[in-house]
Amino acid sequence: MDVCSFVQFNHKGRTPFLIGLLVGFTICNFVYFPTYFPTYLGERKPRPPSYANMSKRRTQQLELSATSVPGTVAGPTIPPGPVHPTPFNITDPLSGYVNVLKDKDPFKRHCSVCALVSTSGHVLNYTAGEEIDQAECVIRMNHAPVSGFEKHVGTRTTVRVATHTNFEEAWREITHIISTENRSSLIVWGPDRTMRTDGKGETYNYLLNLTKASTDVEFYMLTPERMTYSHKLFDNETALPGRREIWLSTGWFTMVLATEMCDRIKVYGMSNGDNCSRREIWLSTGWFTMVLATEMCDRIKVYGMSNGDNCRDPNAYPAVYHYYDKGRGKECDEYNRMEKLKKQTHRFFAEKKVFGRWSKYNNITFHFPTWTPKE
Repeated sequence: MDVCSFVQFNHKGRTPFLIGLLVGFTICNFVYFPTYFPTYLGERKPRPPSYANMSKRRTQQLELSATSVPGTVAGPTIPPGPVHPTPFNITDPLSGYVNVLKDKDPFKRHCSVCALVSTSGHVLNYTAGEEIDQAECVIRMNHAPVSGFEKHVGTRTTVRVATHTNFEEAWREITHIISTENRSSLIVWGPDRTMRTDGKGETYNYLLNLTKASTDVEFYMLTPERMTYSHKLFDNETALPGRREIWLSTGWFTMVLATEMCDRIKVYGMSNGDNCSRREIWLSTGWFTMVLATEMCDRIKVYGMSNGDNCRDPNAYPAVYHYYDKGRGKECDEYNRMEKLKKQTHRFFAEKKVFGRWSKYNNITFHFPTWTPKE
């Protein structure tokens, strides 16, 4: 019989029992457990920062930023649990946006109020241009123009976020737009194969040429680590990998077994996957733009972005996919078409649902059309 069991059964009467119970508790906690459990659990290591702590720090940051800027509106009441989106770097949120010219500083900007202007045709149904221009910072996407649409989308541009494919499809348009946007920043996202800086990255080479043509615009790009974070963030927020019902391979179980029985493992004939095709789901420029906005803005006012419910309403306003390109077709037709594709496609409905969730943790509101997240 061990010490704990001996103390438990060796008692007579109530008083000896209580004394024995107290002694047994003391012995088990200060003698028995410290000597027994380390044998199986090993030494206790410091716990890494939990999501709860990250959420608390993020909450404090939001409260501080909201009270330090005159005239700002208080942010939302943040629910308990992990903060959304999970920060890329909690101490330096804008890390990972680097200047195209290596001798220049990385992207740094903070705005009290941001107007994030969608490329959707919904903006044509409203005249929000003056309201958009009143924001401290105005964020636009891809090669969406201002000229000719001022009453709908405003005139100012602070930051423009563009995809790597834009430089292949709309080189002339975006060159013209950038040349007229003085004192603004362009942030371009793309995979490493097209953003590599060794002369073989096609989009990177385009950006270098743009720096010569537009001296008033600062050009930035995402690091590979920032790109990886963006994709993992989407997977975690949407849970789409789980919905695909992924099956573990025999290779998975084999590698697990090998780590358990071998001191050294030499794997033959297994690539790292970079030789294969692209991801099944493509992130949109809207995804990268919203992530950036949560990192640089205290308050985000989104213009022209619907929640997708209009695509199930036959009487809803038939917005075009892009307000500047009516030949591209209707927005809902494009969304539904992509939902039917299994790979190399966008998931706009999933992104909008995530943006709605983020509005509970960040001061995000949706305007023209106006909607409130359901979750």
